[in-house]
Amino acid sequence: MPEYSISQLDNFEECPRQYKFRYVDRIMRYEEGIEAFLGQRFHDAMEWLYGERAFRVVPLEELLEYYWRNWAENWHAEVKIRKEGRTADDYRLMGRRFIEDYYRRHAPFDEGKVLGLERYIRFPLDDRGRYRCKGIIDRLMIAPDGAYEVHDYKTGSKLPEQEKLDEDRQLALYQVGVQTLWPDAKMVRLVWHLVAFDVEMRSSRTPEALGKLRAELAALIDRVEAEKEYAPHESPLCDWCAYQDLCPAKKKPKSATP
Repeated sequence: MPEYSISQLDNFEECPRQYKFRYVDRIMRYEEGIEAFLGQRFHDAMEWLYGERAFRVVPLEELLEYYWRNWAENWHAEVKIRKEGRTADDYRLMGRRFIEDYYRRHAPFDEGKVLGLERYIRFPLDDRGRYRCKGIIDRLMIAPDGAYEVHDYKTGSKLPEQEKLDEDRQLALYQVGVQTLWPDAKMVRLVWHLVAFDVEMRSSRTPEALGKLRAELAALIDRVEAEKEYAPHESPLCDWCAYQDLCPAKKKPKSATP
């Protein structure tokens, strides 16, 4: 039975044709932007930091050494830098600032009990198991008051409004998963770490809001599974698409022979 991630469903809504290339035709493209590369290196550093926290508090200097080494080991020539005048080192130093700010805000990292790091979850969306979802939680914790907390790191350059986070589907879906897999999770908090701004933002969902989300995503999955045409949807995101050479909306018609 198919399982869907929120990024997969978002991809279908953004452009059905790109969804087809990626998830139906399984045409793999490995282009990686510098922003995604930086984001992964930050996630790697946080996973290592909190993994070590079970034994010790890692000094900031050692965490930065891990980050430098991880960056060097994973760097490859195909990483795309689209901002004119920017270099890989600009982004590497930006990542260092993110780590330094985060470390100073959260040390000694004893805000609760860590239940999972980069925790992969799979769960039914409905009671009958007709719709199934999956996802990866950056950090799952139990806070001192007994609440489960879903933590998510964001390295993007835009600070979202609270209203946007209160409507965010990704972490809300993870809450559905957490409460399905751990029924004792009566209270769940959703926590975003906007590390480019050294800001932490929180949200929560009522049972009614989660019920609405379940229904909306089930209807979206029905649309995905009934789709036959996969029409392309042109938008500014096309400039970032790895399938432009295959997309009928982007292929240039051949000039007529005079």
